[in-house]
Amino acid sequence: MEDFASALVLAMVRRSLSRQSIAVPSSTAVGERTISPAEKRTLLDGVLDAHGPEAILRVADVVPEFSDHPVAGVFAGCQGPYDVIASWLAIERYFHSRHRTRVVDRDPHRIGMEHFDTRGSPISAGENLAVAGLILGILRWCGARDTVLRFDGTSTLADPPPTVEQTHRWSISWKVFEPLAFAPLEQDANLIPAVDFSGRAISDPLVARLFAEQLGAPHARRAAADVASAKGLSLRTLQRRLAGAGWSLGDIVASARVHSATRLLATTGTPLALVGLLAGYSDQPHFQRAFRAAVGPTPAEYRKLARPHDPLDFGREASSLDEATAAEKSTSAAV
Repeated sequence: MEDFASALVLAMVRRSLSRQSIAVPSSTAVGERTISPAEKRTLLDGVLDAHGPEAILRVADVVPEFSDHPVAGVFAGCQGPYDVIASWLAIERYFHSRHRTRVVDRDPHRIGMEHFDTRGSPISAGENLAVAGLILGILRWCGARDTVLRFDGTSTLADPPPTVEQTHRWSISWKVFEPLAFAPLEQDANLIPAVDFSGRAISDPLVARLFAEQLGAPHARRAAADVASAKGLSLRTLQRRLAGAGWSLGDIVASARVHSATRLLATTGTPLALVGLLAGYSDQPHFQRAFRAAVGPTPAEYRKLARPHDPLDFGREASSLDEATAAEKSTSAAV
């Protein structure tokens, strides 16, 4: 599973190259879920040598065409550029990507990032460019306007093809951020349950609003002091208000994740491997443990139980459930 994100990036690069009438060899990826790192590196560096960095960076332009991909749902609730970056980093963590990015500096209208390998192996210039272009495209899609991508302190990458040292660090700046019109924050506010999985009421207006915000941006990481400030409260007042309603900020985050996961499992066909990501969990094993501790059944068992039942089909129920659970355990082990 750790090559899932890389395979998706490469699928987007391939579509971008096709738009530019650049021929590329067919992929050996299976269902666009896994891909050989060597195949990825060979393709990207070959394009870089033959067509220059702009050919790879234009992957930014095709990001909106992938808005219906399940992974894109992670970004739908982002209300600011740093929410977008936090969601990207969450995707990398969730799939245990070897190639990851980190924030090295930031200010209100700019963010600096670095691309690195968790095992210390080298990353090629083509791979760096693909990730930088993709993040640029996601920021634009989510609402960043008048963006500028710079490598190594410059906005241009001159011939000959740039080196790894020139491309592994970049910064992206923007003038204004206008969140996606369909960001689900207000929609989710209308779908907040009356009680959570443990039976606690979600009737307090402050609890309900924080619950909605967590549903809207499941990967946002906000310090308690920042949450309090955004509500015009001191940290102590916020904690006291929540405690009076029987909640804490940690409770709200945990409960909102379970609620998101149960809704996805019951009402959509989202693959089990992606449900935890979309609900805000850090990785698949964490999702499995937390969901089972909160709800009882595993995610696969819950999905089976939540589906409409044919009264004449109960004879096959037990064996089907065993198969679903076994498949889930296999997926978890692969992660």
